[in-house]
Amino acid sequence: MKIIHAADLHLKKFYKGKLPLEISNILLEDTWRAFRDVANFSNEVNADIFLIAGDLFEREFFYLRDLRRFLNIIEGIKAKVFVVFGNHDYLSSDNLFLKVDLPENLYIFNSELDFYELKDLNTRIYGISYDNYNFKKDFSSVKLDKNFINIGLFHSDLRDDRYMPLDEKFLRDFNYVALGHIHKRGSIFSNAYYSGSLIPLSFKDDGEKGIIFLDDEKKIIEFKNFSKRKFVNLEIKINKDMNFSEILKNVQDKISAEDLYRIILKGSSHNRMEIESFLRENLSAFYFEIINEMTEEKELDYEIKDKYILELLDTFSNSDIERDAREISKDYILEQYYGI
Repeated sequence: MKIIHAADLHLKKFYKGKLPLEISNILLEDTWRAFRDVANFSNEVNADIFLIAGDLFEREFFYLRDLRRFLNIIEGIKAKVFVVFGNHDYLSSDNLFLKVDLPENLYIFNSELDFYELKDLNTRIYGISYDNYNFKKDFSSVKLDKNFINIGLFHSDLRDDRYMPLDEKFLRDFNYVALGHIHKRGSIFSNAYYSGSLIPLSFKDDGEKGIIFLDDEKKIIEFKNFSKRKFVNLEIKINKDMNFSEILKNVQDKISAEDLYRIILKGSSHNRMEIESFLRENLSAFYFEIINEMTEEKELDYEIKDKYILELLDTFSNSDIERDAREISKDYILEQYYGI
């Protein structure tokens, strides 16, 4: 038996924050491309079961044309596809999946724990969908039939009781538990896994993303990467002796063409704001943003004594912008007026 375990596709996710519209649109298409690639991979390995553990789509931005696009991909998958809905796509009466006829190979669990039996595989798939954003259920009375291979499909945060917390004893009764909600992949118990999100969705989602593939015959459980690009938090240390060209080369050498970067500038310089502006104008990347945490290198061996210049510098307030402006003005005066 071969199983695909995916989760947290967040189809039609709206990227909040600084990302420009053209970059957001590319990332939206990245998710669709990755899902098509997983569907093709499922067919290539002749998977029997395809699990999607919640947060398949974003309710606010997922329309009928998007549903048709999704179902068109599902129809091309040879495996039986099972879906539970999570906190982002919960199964209330207005969920689009309740408005259309579904492909024969797609099964959606409702908001009561149930199982689907695959007789030829002697397997039962258990699952439950959220029917609201915060969802809880008590599974203490559930008894599994050990004559079957039992697989659990749940969207749950084991650390946050707002999102259907699950008891360890309940989980350990399954042969395998496919979990969604946490975007970082990993094993919770020897039989329970988060696959993580299909692609990285923000700077919180570091590293490669994809699915978990299980091959019961070969006794393997392995991660398969399906992300085209990564969100990278890149820290750059700058010292006061580096010139602008050296700084630019140092940063540019660490950047790949497909990834998104949050560049954190560390260290000290007389020209902290000018360095940031220079990088913004000359750096080449698919997308980057800069967080300037550099400190201003102070002139320790010279003091401005001209009272008129001191009065001028004192007119700046202590806001971040004006404090930076004061330091730039001071540097200019030292250079132009005092020849330093």
